[in-house]
Amino acid sequence: MRILLVSIALLLLAFVVKVDLQEGSLPLASFYATEQSCDEVKEQSYVVVKIQQDDTIYSLFSATPSPVKTTFPERLAQFYKLNPHLNLQPLVPGDTVLVPIISHVNENCTN
Repeated sequence: MRILLVSIALLLLAFVVKVDLQEGSLPLASFYATEQSCDEVKEQSYVVVKIQQDDTIYSLFSATPSPVKTTFPERLAQFYKLNPHLNLQPLVPGDTVLVPIISHVNENCTN
């Protein structure tokens, strides 16, 4: 019975030592330099455009390019935020819409 209890105690001690060596009881941050997390904050402005015959959203984006590179879905989401009345609606000639332009990117860095 003593041998069983000693072997269980040794296994428990080995498990604790293994976990302590892998995960550590000291914070890992004390051994490594802190990493900065930077979030890009894009400043957005817009241009007022009057819709002409045969205009599409893609042609509006082509006519008013953004200085900062963005994808079409990102810019389309911004377009619908500025023009919620056009969601699932066709562009009507003569209407005015706001076309998003991203001017530059600010980095918001924290430790």
